[in-house]
Amino acid sequence: MRRRLVASALAAALCAGAAPASGHGPAAPRGEPAGPRTAMPSLGVIRPAPDFTLRDPAGQAVRLADLRGRVALVSFIYLSCPAACPLVTQKLARLQQRLRAAGLLPARVTLLSVTVDPERDSAPALARYAKAFGAGAPGWRFLREDAEHLRPVLAAYDEWTRPLATGELDHPARVHLIDPRGRVREIYSLALFDEGQAELDVRALLRERE
Repeated sequence: MRRRLVASALAAALCAGAAPASGHGPAAPRGEPAGPRTAMPSLGVIRPAPDFTLRDPAGQAVRLADLRGRVALVSFIYLSCPAACPLVTQKLARLQQRLRAAGLLPARVTLLSVTVDPERDSAPALARYAKAFGAGAPGWRFLREDAEHLRPVLAAYDEWTRPLATGELDHPARVHLIDPRGRVREIYSLALFDEGQAELDVRALLRERE
C-alpha cells in the first residue's frame, strides 16, 4: 500500500495538473526556473537555525549542530502528500545530482528532509520513499521522530500542520538554507525554490568560508 502511495506521489510531482493544498504556494511551470538566476545572490542572515536531533530510518541520530562547517538544506514533507511535497523532493533530487557532480555533496553540503506526519510515516516507509527519489546517505538524510519529540522542532521552524477532510495535511512547503555557521540565510517557498538557483546560493555561502 505504501509503495503505491510513493509511486502516486512521484507521479503527482510530475503532473502539471496536480493542485497543492492551500499552505503550498503555486509552483513554477515544470522545467522552468522560478525566476531569474543570479550567481551573486544577496543572502542576509535571517536568524540562528534552531538545533534539533532527529533519527533516520535506520534509527541513527542526526543532530543539526553536528553539521556545522557545511551548508544544510532542511525541507519538511510527508509521504502521502499528493503534490507539493513530492515536487519539492524531486527538485531536491535534482539538486543532489548537481551537488554530487560538483563534488560538494556530501563533503560540504547536506540535505535533510523531515516528515511532519510521524504517526503515518514509519521508518520503513520513509526509507522506501527516500529510495524512490534516489536519496543517498550521508548526503541526503530523511528524518523522523515520535510526535512528542517532533512537535517542538516543527514549532521552532514554524511548520504548522492542519488536517484536511481529505486526510491530507495542509502545511508550508518550505526549504531552509542554513550556512556553515548554523544560520538561516534563505527560506524558499515552493514557488521560489529552483534547484539551479539553490546551487548558486550554496556556492555563495561556501565562498564566504574561503
